[in-house]
Amino acid sequence: MTQRIALITDSTSSIDAETAAKYNIHIVPLSVVFENESYKENIEITTDEFYERLPHEEIFPTTSQPSVGSFSELFEQLRGNYDAGIAIHISSHLSGTLQTAQLAADMTGFPLFTVDSKMGAGSIRPLLMRGAQLAAEGSTPEEIQQQLTEMAGHARGYLLLGSLEQAHKGGRISRGKLILGTLLKIHPLLTFERGQIVPFEKIRTRKRAESRLLQIAEDAIASSHVEDLSIIYTTTKEKAEAWKKELQELSSGLAIHLCPLSPVIGVHGGAETMGIMWYEYG
Repeated sequence: MTQRIALITDSTSSIDAETAAKYNIHIVPLSVVFENESYKENIEITTDEFYERLPHEEIFPTTSQPSVGSFSELFEQLRGNYDAGIAIHISSHLSGTLQTAQLAADMTGFPLFTVDSKMGAGSIRPLLMRGAQLAAEGSTPEEIQQQLTEMAGHARGYLLLGSLEQAHKGGRISRGKLILGTLLKIHPLLTFERGQIVPFEKIRTRKRAESRLLQIAEDAIASSHVEDLSIIYTTTKEKAEAWKKELQELSSGLAIHLCPLSPVIGVHGGAETMGIMWYEYG
């Protein structure tokens, strides 16, 4: 008999409510903290509200992952309707969310199979869609976990920070690098390696950095088999839409999604952070 399998993720995936409802995806929120006030992202504070507020804060906001209790409460609710869960979360190198989910599952006795996305944001949606397809086809939780883990290994992603000042406040760069980067108008491009964010290139002027980011995606589309591409944006939705149109002209059959960068991740990059993520085969 086909097992009833729940799909679980966290709010950094930026899965919209319509998609979550259609595929019965359960989303556990992370939180941003302004001084002593904590807000669950996309529940108690919207993405737009966060980025409007961020530049005006004198005290750097912090973030917090879901508690064991939050996951435990969800798993207790799921136990009556599902035989197991597939949890797909932000990279375990960037947050302890995945580990907390497993701890809560162990405590409640809920059969949970975790998948480390190795990235986050736009890379999570394709994993969830594939997981939903496999579950509908009757795959076991073990089979789904194995296939999604293998799929995560094909994820590629690049980020362009919107604010060196924000990265400095978040402890990502030193004061010296902030001053030097500001003076030289340097805009760092970042990429993902084994689940961690690492420097890729340093580029003079924002315009050149944006062009380089777009060129990287164009080169990948031209030379590889690219699937499920996501354009990450913050306060730059119009530019993201223009990029989508440009990339779509290179491959009319390529699925391209626009994905707002969640506040929890945006804390470290600031407004105008952009990125492109995809799955690359061959």
